[in-house]
Amino acid sequence: MSATDDAMKKISETIEDVKKKAEPVIDEAKKKAGPVIEEAKKKAGPVIEEAKKKAGPVIEEAKKKAGPAIDEAKKKAAPVIEEAKKKAGPAIDEAKKKAAPVIENAKKKAGPAVDEVKKRTKPAADAVKKTAGKAADKVAEVTAKSEVFIQYGDYEIKTDDMVRRVREAYIAEGHKASDIREVQIYIKPSDRCTYYVINHHDTGKIEF
Repeated sequence: MSATDDAMKKISETIEDVKKKAEPVIDEAKKKAGPVIEEAKKKAGPVIEEAKKKAGPVIEEAKKKAGPAIDEAKKKAAPVIEEAKKKAGPAIDEAKKKAAPVIENAKKKAGPAVDEVKKRTKPAADAVKKTAGKAADKVAEVTAKSEVFIQYGDYEIKTDDMVRRVREAYIAEGHKASDIREVQIYIKPSDRCTYYVINHHDTGKIEF
């Protein structure tokens, strides 16, 4: 180890030793200073509040005095602003005039490109319209309410009622509603009966 390294080591050790010895003194000082600081805060509180109360009217007075000065500044600035607007007006109009031909020329140049885009997108747009129309027709077809009646002599039979009665009759025989997969119904007014076949196997009839 060189003499320099040895010296640095001793310095470090000395600093650490001083820190260790100083820590209890610092902690003790903090403990003693704590109550003093709190006491100072308590005593300073009313003084600060009193200062705020006294300063309040002064601040309000300053605001009141400043108000006319601000209004006066606005009045003086108004003609300057108006004058600037008037002077800027012709420049703005001139800029508009110069820009107009450029804008028109851009529109003319863009015209063929816009027309080309319209031509290319038209078939797709038409296809979307047709598809939407078919979808709307399909929805109407599904959601439209339909009722079918069979009239024979003095009888009027609603087919939906017959389907319901066939299902009820089948379930009443001890079957489950979940067992019904297919239903064929044959309404024969001359016999005053509805014949049915469930799942291509079970048969029965219902009288009107």
